[in-house]
Amino acid sequence: MSLNNRYTPSHPQGDNQMYALDFSNLLPPGVGIATGSLAIEYNTVPPTPQSDWTLGPPSVVGRRVYCQCEGGLAAKDYRLTWTVVDSLANQWSRACLLLCAATS
Repeated sequence: MSLNNRYTPSHPQGDNQMYALDFSNLLPPGVGIATGSLAIEYNTVPPTPQSDWTLGPPSVVGRRVYCQCEGGLAAKDYRLTWTVVDSLANQWSRACLLLCAATS
């Protein structure tokens, strides 16, 4: 992921891809992830609910959260909000952007 929190390349319409977010730079040393979740919304102001995606169950591996995502409509920009609860019961949320378009 680039510095602007946008996944690249773009997501092909209707495709099935695995997406992840690494929380290593946020969590203090020695703290792990207990649970993780992903919510996808249209990237509008304010973000609005969508029904274009089917999400698999999130999985935690170390300090990363992974989720299998299928769907998306061409020319739509989506906001992926990842939320984790760490091993000390603190909640951390981070948002990333994903454009659904034909890849080059």
